[in-house]
Amino acid sequence: MVEQQPRQLFVVEAARRRVVVSARDAGRARTVAAVMLLGNAHAVHRDALIVREPEQEEAEAFAARARQIGRGDCGLAAIPL
Repeated sequence: MVEQQPRQLFVVEAARRRVVVSARDAGRARTVAAVMLLGNAHAVHRDALIVREPEQEEAEAFAARARQIGRGDCGLAAIPL
């Protein structure tokens, strides 16, 4: 059985909007964010999305939202900021 990578947080930005995504890699984070920000995982502008590591307040916002819904990191994939 292949061992899966643990999830980590990524911030994906498009123009003035951004999303914090919990994913196994940056490519998967970009796909989730493309759906949220562009409306389609295969959008033409998907490659223009900027993927980076979250700053502390962005990671805290993600953790706070996860606690509000009563789930941990594994149950929540992304939040808009």
